[in-house]
Amino acid sequence: KNLKFLNFDIEKILEILPEKYADALYINFCDPWPRKKNAKRRLTSTLFLERYKKLIKDGAHIYFKTDNLNLFEYSLETFKDSGFTLSNISFDLHGDQILNESNIETEYEKNFSAKGYKINYLEASL
Repeated sequence: KNLKFLNFDIEKILEILPEKYADALYINFCDPWPRKKNAKRRLTSTLFLERYKKLIKDGAHIYFKTDNLNLFEYSLETFKDSGFTLSNISFDLHGDQILNESNIETEYEKNFSAKGYKINYLEASL
């Protein structure tokens, strides 16, 4: 399989990529936008999740990791509210022997873990 890293304004994702394009999406350690007034900017807001639904192929997964517990709890709700099925939910990815076995640790993840933050993880599918 091919892996592509793309760098562009996420607001334009459906202008740049065709529908049913992605086999999987990875959202790793995005800005939590902690203020309530900025919730629409979160990459797991219902606005963005509706875009991802158009972008991913049938049966595709979205993999989400964050050290921010508030963002994770918010995301659990928005994924459910947007009709996604959640699986492999962990509030401590590194403490979960089975999930951590296949985890590819990012640089941010290493830094946050070293500071004692727990890594939250979920998989979402339609």
